[in-house]
Amino acid sequence: MKYRIESDTMGEVKVPADKYWGAQTQRSLENFQIGPIASMPIELIRAYAYLKKAAAFTNHQLGVLNADKKEIIQEYVMKSAGANSMNIFLWLFGKPDPAHKPT
Repeated sequence: MKYRIESDTMGEVKVPADKYWGAQTQRSLENFQIGPIASMPIELIRAYAYLKKAAAFTNHQLGVLNADKKEIIQEYVMKSAGANSMNIFLWLFGKPDPAHKPT
């Protein structure tokens, strides 16, 4: 399996190269292996993706986000909304939370 290195305030962590999450979500998966019963439903992940896609569009229309960044954000969030792309635990909501971090 191929990995990439992501980092946060706690240091570096290896994340599978084919996943779209960062260091905090990877740490969550490694430290809280409680199974799919406590995972965020894919419908909610998809809803966040559409919200972030709309925010990128709106911020571009307002002139505060350039076209390149808008396209990157919109492509990323729609890929991350795919099945089996994220595994965020519901009970980890709060700060910091990988589900509602700025894109």
